[in-house]
Amino acid sequence: MRTRSLALTALPLTALILLAVLLGLLCSAPGQAQSQETAPTTLAVLPFENNAVTDHQAYAPLAQGLAAMLITDLKLAGTSLKVIERAQIAALLKEIALGQSGMLDAGTAVQAGRLLGAQAIAFGSFMVLGNDVRLDVRIVKTETSESILGASIMGKKDEFMKLERQLAEKIAASLKTTLAPPPSGPAARGGMDAALLYSRALEALDKGDKAGAEKLFAETVAADPAYKRQVDGVLGALK
Repeated sequence: MRTRSLALTALPLTALILLAVLLGLLCSAPGQAQSQETAPTTLAVLPFENNAVTDHQAYAPLAQGLAAMLITDLKLAGTSLKVIERAQIAALLKEIALGQSGMLDAGTAVQAGRLLGAQAIAFGSFMVLGNDVRLDVRIVKTETSESILGASIMGKKDEFMKLERQLAEKIAASLKTTLAPPPSGPAARGGMDAALLYSRALEALDKGDKAGAEKLFAETVAADPAYKRQVDGVLGALK
């Protein structure tokens, strides 16, 4: 009878232990899933590869220009997303001799991202054929080399800024954030001609020609006021 009594007493204790274990697992699982699904909060945008078929050399400056435009848009996303400054990226790429070619495979891009302290890296290419434009981008986590975005945007040269904006929105969405609405302003085209002026200004800036860069930035805004925000973004980062 005593043995039976002890067994009956032990049963509730065993059940309580099992219940506590199950509750612990249930409580910890959502936290673990949330941790695994947490989006990167630090991003580096590398120069894009120039795959232009039409006037290949003329579009070379756009490799830096497109990346700089994305950096400006993503920095003004209005969220906690931290975007590595263009000058910091340029310094690293120069050190590893990749600044001019703009050609990066996924492994090298991830390595660059780690050196920059970024949790994710954005890199890609652009193609120009006649009046047609295609922008391609990949986002890769630097810790695991996991690809979290592969996207393409296609359109016309005269809507280049619109295409860049769409690409920025896709990048932001992959990092679980959204872009702030573009500021209202004077009617502007946002075409590729002004984007090339802007890109050439960046090129001059990188070569240490500040006067030449300021002149080209002024020409950019005069040609298309839509680029004032981009110009202000670059100049603001220099202060």
